[in-house]
Amino acid sequence: DFKGRVIATHAQRGAAPFCEVCAMVMDTFAGAYGSEVGVAALKWIPLGGLYVAGGLAPKNLHLLRGANSPFMRAFYDKGRVSTLLKSVPLYVVLAEDIGQGGAHLVA
Repeated sequence: DFKGRVIATHAQRGAAPFCEVCAMVMDTFAGAYGSEVGVAALKWIPLGGLYVAGGLAPKNLHLLRGANSPFMRAFYDKGRVSTLLKSVPLYVVLAEDIGQGGAHLVA
């Protein structure tokens, strides 16, 4: 089913109908996503850049962009090691089928 798509659609301002609860769900999702990406960055310390890939990131760019987005606030919210994350470039891969392409290459 497309429950996630329905929530994401109704969470956007200007959507008909707009749902405040859906917007809160998407903000919570973006915060959790950003927090986990931040943990991965601390685990690997990819000073050359960390690439966020998959179908969720390109579909929800508005939640990931900007220093004050829920994603970025959670990404940097790591206490005393937050300054280390400032030196990790973060990139979003816009191709949603990159996993399939990699599997095809290896097969």
